[in-house]
Parts: sequence; structure tokens; C-alpha cells
Amino acid sequence: MSKPKPKSEERQYEADLMKRVASHDQQAFAELSEKYSALIFSTAFKVLNHYEDTEDVMNEVLATIWKKADTYHSRKGSLVTWICTTARNRAIDRVRSVQRRSALYDRYEDKVQGDAPEARTTGRETLYQSDARQVLKSAVVALSPEQREVIELAYFEGLTQKQIAEKIHSPLGTVKARIRRGVERLRVSINDRLKGEGTLLLNSVSN
Repeated sequence: MSKPKPKSEERQYEADLMKRVASHDQQAFAELSEKYSALIFSTAFKVLNHYEDTEDVMNEVLATIWKKADTYHSRKGSLVTWICTTARNRAIDRVRSVQRRSALYDRYEDKVQGDAPEARTTGRETLYQSDARQVLKSAVVALSPEQREVIELAYFEGLTQKQIAEKIHSPLGTVKARIRRGVERLRVSINDRLKGEGTLLLNSVSN
């Protein structure tokens, strides 16, 4: 069994390895991945407690290391600390992203249910409406953050385009363009699957 390297040697090894990765040395990256993938996975899993999400985060962290290896400086800390911090932060970001999406889904469900006319529907109609709402919610969540922001302000808070521009400190023309592009993306994404119900909901956003 080989003895562990002295701390100074280990730090120099880490610095050299990251320099090679920063120069896009595929062999160095393979070496780093083999050495630290388990550490990245275990660090992220402690936060996420979800196997598939942890795998995604691990791959994201490795991709980040490949792209930003030149930002690592051994004098600021060990590579293990840097990698663990990156993995933990990325895992926390994933948790927050899931929470935001869940909250957004809930808000859309409340809005759609609140707008729905009171009338008796058949089981088939209820199923259609449920599927339609899911399509719409998924499409909105998939918008860019900028487009989603202005559509939420227009749709949920009922703000005018001028009020939105003042609220987010953006030119009115920018707000109009974002709303227009966002609604168009929704139309393309939803296509004709929502038919009348989808048109009604989209019109309430774009007016």
C-alpha cells in the first residue's frame, strides 16, 4: 500500500493537474474524473438525496471544471475543497430550481382553476383540461427567465407593460419584445393541443 503524498506534494499535483485540464488535456480530465467523481457524487447526494439529480449535478460539475479549470488557484485552498464547494453549490442550485418550478406550477394551477368557468364537465372533459393545463404550465416554466418574469407580472399581477417596465427597470420596448417573444414561444410550444382553452389563457397574457 502506497503512502499518502505529503501535503505540499499533493497540492503541487493538484495544481499541475488543473493546469493540464485548463489546457484541455483530455487525459488529464479523464484522470481528474476518475479521481474525484465519487467525491462529487457523495457531496451532491448529501444535499439532494436523489440518485438521478445527483448524477446530473455530478456531470454539470465535471463540465464546469473542464470549462473553468483556469479559475482554480492552489494558494486559495485544496482542490478537494474547491471541488466540494462547487458540487455543494450546484446541488443547492438544483434544489432551489426544483422549488421554484414547483411553486410556479402551483401558482399556475391556482390561476387556471380560478379562471375556469363553473360548469359541470364529463370525465373526458376533466381529463382534457388537466392535460391541457399541464402542457401550458410546462411550456411557461420552459421560457427564458426574462420572458417568464414579464409574463408572470402581466398574467399573475395584472400589471400593464408600462408598470412592468418601471418595476424591473427596463425600457418599455424591451418589455414589449419579451412579452411578444414569450407568448410566441408559448404558442409554438403548445401548438394546437390546447385549442380554445390555450388561446384564452394566452390572450390574457398578451393583451
